[in-house]
Amino acid sequence: MLELKKLSSNDGKEVYDMLQGIQKEENGFTNEVKDMPYENFSHWLKRNDDISNSVDLPDGWVPQTTFWLYCDNNPVGIGRIRHYLNDSLKEHGGHIGYAISSSYRGNGYGNEILRLLLIECKKMGIGEVHIDPYKSNESSTKIVIRNGGKLQRETVSKNYFVVTIS
Repeated sequence: MLELKKLSSNDGKEVYDMLQGIQKEENGFTNEVKDMPYENFSHWLKRNDDISNSVDLPDGWVPQTTFWLYCDNNPVGIGRIRHYLNDSLKEHGGHIGYAISSSYRGNGYGNEILRLLLIECKKMGIGEVHIDPYKSNESSTKIVIRNGGKLQRETVSKNYFVVTIS
């Protein structure tokens, strides 16, 4: 069974271990937990919960909520939704970012996490979801298109999609 769970300050070692299977920087997705000592993980969880709730946001940041994709009670991926976009994020980031841990790739989880994140966007009142994968990331581009993404524009390195949620 697949389910999306919101980050909690009580998340534990199984989530930490899953995050070790995602590079620090991969296709525009940043994973600060990669190689982080486990002792620091609870602080990271608390900080990300604060970000979701707009607590002590640095200048230029917007609130974003982090979710875990679970399959049969095992975390397999991470997704983030930015609650709204500022001018910078319209060019470099979009609403959604996600990654699947390396040992779980190739099983359709990317498609499922995006599908579930789009449902969360609807709950948050985001009607037009901007997603901008790197052109070199053909898998994500296919996933975005499968989930209703319409190409709005492109640059040398990125495709800019919008998914309209009704």
